[in-house]
Amino acid sequence: MPYAKIDDSLTLYYQTKGEGLPIVFIHPFVMAHNVFMHQEPLAEEYQTIFFDMAGHGNSTKGDTPLTIHLLAEHLRKLLDRIGIDQVVVCGYSHGGLVAQEFALNYPERTIAVILSGGYSELNNFSPKFFIKSVMYLSKFRMVSVAAKLQAKLNKYYPGDDKKIYRLARKSDPQRSYEFCRTGLDYVSTHSLHRLKMPILLVYGSLEKPMHHYRIPFQRAAPQTQVMFIEGGDHQVPPRSFRKFNAVVDGFLKPIAADYYADDSERLR
Repeated sequence: MPYAKIDDSLTLYYQTKGEGLPIVFIHPFVMAHNVFMHQEPLAEEYQTIFFDMAGHGNSTKGDTPLTIHLLAEHLRKLLDRIGIDQVVVCGYSHGGLVAQEFALNYPERTIAVILSGGYSELNNFSPKFFIKSVMYLSKFRMVSVAAKLQAKLNKYYPGDDKKIYRLARKSDPQRSYEFCRTGLDYVSTHSLHRLKMPILLVYGSLEKPMHHYRIPFQRAAPQTQVMFIEGGDHQVPPRSFRKFNAVVDGFLKPIAADYYADDSERLR
């Protein structure tokens, strides 16, 4: 299995598939890279990069408490280790905070941003309640209960939940708690105007409490595109994957054409 050493205490598991425009997928808390198992077909058109964040899945936990900023730094170092200069960042739910932080800190390395169920800050009850529930379970070392819940919520086919749970249950309780906590405190709303790259926001039509989170992006970054997946809930990438993959492909095709056209110009 491929691993990248980030520092003396941290090693991240990752896998890459396919060739072309690189996309890195960033998972939520108490899960791992395989929540994106149904995004693997995108490797037919793009270079897909899946990885486990610190304290999740097959990665080690490291010896430094997690913040969104630190997780974005881990991502930068991972991309450095595997030789990826520029990338599309695709974050799912809480993973979208890491995608935003990476794009804000490294705009020259960010080709585009894709957020599924994304937000620049949390300001309503339902997501906060869920996150605080996971924090409670993590604090009292009941991560396996949170992992079972995440696996159940994110399954599509029979057996998906077992696959997701197998890695989710390996989440370190302290790192899971920190990832939840730092996300509750994170605010990028007043920095969104600095995002000049293409942005795609994807929401399930049924996750109405999340729909208002598109507004700060649309106001601050008018290049933002928003897509609602009909019949989808918050778990769009694993549960509405055919529609999600089609939307991602449609968004990225012109970006990929421009990206490689620019490459050709630079080589002349």
